[in-house]
Amino acid sequence: MTLRRRLLLLLGAVAAFAVIAAAVTVYAVQWHIEGAVRDFEIAMGRTIQVDRLHLALKEQMLHLRDVVEGRRDAVRPYFASRDEFLTKLRQVATFGPEASEGSPWSHILRLARSFEAESDRCLALVDDQKHEGARELLTSRVEAELLPELDSRLLGAKAALDETRNRTTQQLGTTSSKVLGLTVTVGVFAAVLVIVGAMLIRRWLLAPVAELRNAARRFGEGDLSFRTSIKYEDELGRLGIALNEMAQSVANAQAEAQASEAKHRTLFANLRDAVVICDADGRIVEYHDGETRILGVEAGEHKGRNVLEVWPEWRSAAADWMTIIRTAVADGKRYRAVDVELKPEAGGDTASYVDLQVYRIEYSGARHAAIVLRDVTERQRLQNRLRRAETMEAVGTMAGGLTHDLNNLLTSVVGTLSSLASEFAASPKAEHIRSALRACRTAVGLAKRLLSFADSTEGTPQAFGLADTIETIIDSLDPSFLDGIEVEKQLDHSVQTKMDPDQFTQVAMNLLRNARDAMQKDGRLQISVSSTTAENPDIRAGRQPYALLVVQDSGSGMTPDVQKRAFDPFFTTKSRADRRGRGLGLAIVYSAVNNTGGFVQVESQPDKGTTFRVYLPTAERVTENGVSGSPSIQAQE
Repeated sequence: MTLRRRLLLLLGAVAAFAVIAAAVTVYAVQWHIEGAVRDFEIAMGRTIQVDRLHLALKEQMLHLRDVVEGRRDAVRPYFASRDEFLTKLRQVATFGPEASEGSPWSHILRLARSFEAESDRCLALVDDQKHEGARELLTSRVEAELLPELDSRLLGAKAALDETRNRTTQQLGTTSSKVLGLTVTVGVFAAVLVIVGAMLIRRWLLAPVAELRNAARRFGEGDLSFRTSIKYEDELGRLGIALNEMAQSVANAQAEAQASEAKHRTLFANLRDAVVICDADGRIVEYHDGETRILGVEAGEHKGRNVLEVWPEWRSAAADWMTIIRTAVADGKRYRAVDVELKPEAGGDTASYVDLQVYRIEYSGARHAAIVLRDVTERQRLQNRLRRAETMEAVGTMAGGLTHDLNNLLTSVVGTLSSLASEFAASPKAEHIRSALRACRTAVGLAKRLLSFADSTEGTPQAFGLADTIETIIDSLDPSFLDGIEVEKQLDHSVQTKMDPDQFTQVAMNLLRNARDAMQKDGRLQISVSSTTAENPDIRAGRQPYALLVVQDSGSGMTPDVQKRAFDPFFTTKSRADRRGRGLGLAIVYSAVNNTGGFVQVESQPDKGTTFRVYLPTAERVTENGVSGSPSIQAQE
């Protein structure tokens, strides 16, 4: 039998019992209560009538005495009270339940007639002016005999009525008890029916529903091994079977999904490139950092945030990221860019370069955008090194050819000017000759520097202390060179390197001159020498010991664009009218340091000064033939 039919039958039984019990109870209560109430009302009514008869009799007697006493105004009230008494007495005696021959009321009625006859005799005597006879009749006959007997009869009738009233009252109480008993009986049967119905409902409905609810909760918590145990083959039983089958299907699908998810996770976690999966609004769903840690965030920390909130440096990679993402998700249009520079925020690390792709993927049953970033910073660095090496080679070749020719010409000019200076020592033109000779000798020095830059050789490596050499260079400077500049030195005299001392002197002088020009007149120059370990970014051979020279100024600083070209030959920010700006100083520093196996790093911000860090191989790392073990730029390229 189906659950619906069982519940309908149970509901019909409860409804039928309720209707029958209500009808029986109502009719029984009405029948009992109506009979008891009717008898009680009759008894109460007749008692009240007897009381009124007794009062009417007393009133009649008072008016009769007044008439006998000679009060003429009492005649009318007397007849009125007598008529009222007789009328009520006849009504009680005629229509009462005891109105029969030989009943107490028939005796009372005969006494009332005798009382009326004697009263008429008194009135007749009064009319005949026989007041004494009237008084004697009233006293001896009416008041002494008839009135006490009539009064006694009325009191006896009232007592009988009181007994009847008490009996009806008891009958009413008994009726209430019967009604209460009937109600209790009906209530007991109703309670039994409710209990039986509740047990059946709990067995047929509540217990299966609770079982289904528990199954749904267990399934929701992920316990797919739970199974319902409903025994009835009704709607709820079939629903339980369906839930068990669904749980089994979900468990099977989940096992397959977990296997697929594990495979996906393994592939995703082993990707070399960085991947960010986001929705059409740019909210991050999932992301994976590549081997190079391009994203630079912890896994799962930024899910739900917008990509540009987490990586604001991406704004420089595309004009409108949101349009690119929405187009990829909606239309499947790919976006690709190569050698994109991701500029860090102020004060961050150096910029990185990536190849960027944005395309649509299906993720969790919905369309998403995948942003794939491949780190090409190393490729960009190698390309920059190659371009710089080619530039240096071309400039060196040109400078070498020009320098040889210029040196030959200057040698001839210097010789000629030297002879002229000796020959015309006393001439007024001698000072002009000496001025030209000084200019030629300056040009010879420049030619030598150009030749050294063009040769790109290590010179004659020697071991020496950096701190002593720096102090010697500073002490030998012209006092006006650092005029107005505060110099702070932190020099470790135990640090040694092995390179050509002249090349190091040239490196130090170029850095000092560059710092002096950046600070103009006032500023602070910090020079330090220490030992450290670092990794050469050009050869990636792990951390090695280096001698570190740091030159830091508080000058005008450099913009990022200027920093990129700081070591390019003939690049300068000085005006052409400024005779100091030839653009070779930092190029010579770069060439000399790299030829000896070291490297140079620069940090600068506009209006916040510049810091050059020169890493030179320590004396212990130099080979026996005096040449650094690190390869030169040409060899690296």
